[in-house]
Amino acid sequence: MGRKAGYKTLAMKYQIDHSQIRRWVNNYKHFGDEGLMRSRNKRAYSVEFKLEAITRYETSECSYQQLALELGLTNPSMIVNWRRKYREEGIEGLRPHKRGRPVTKKDDRNQAPNPSKSSEDLDASTREALENRIKELEAENRKLTIQKMFWEQLRSLEREEATNKRRRSSPNSENNSN
Repeated sequence: MGRKAGYKTLAMKYQIDHSQIRRWVNNYKHFGDEGLMRSRNKRAYSVEFKLEAITRYETSECSYQQLALELGLTNPSMIVNWRRKYREEGIEGLRPHKRGRPVTKKDDRNQAPNPSKSSEDLDASTREALENRIKELEAENRKLTIQKMFWEQLRSLEREEATNKRRRSSPNSENNSN
């Protein structure tokens, strides 16, 4: 564009939300042309990646947009959806689910379902014990993820401090130049 226009001016002109224009600009700044392209291939994210994104959002002061850019995501609403699913369904909500109609064999169509395969066979105490164990493991996983992020951040800060120290002590630093 030859002239500069603000987000709100562009939003009014093209009748779209100004926050969408801001997202496009941020994506372009961080990812170049690729950040504006609509991805035709659905990338699958691991449960661990999704959980880390949720944990980082909940333990930091950054916005969904900032976190998405840090993680290389062009759509911050993915983190919002992952977080909502995690709150509603726990770790199971982050697992990939098959889409579409389930495949049935011709032989299986007329047969009654096998009751021995159902989860109803578990007695209440066993089911409760398993659910409690899952909750314990999820809590431990969150704790370890937070610890890992802490140590990564600490290492990053230490590297940054060492780099700054080298710059200050360098003979070519700004203080020694003309």
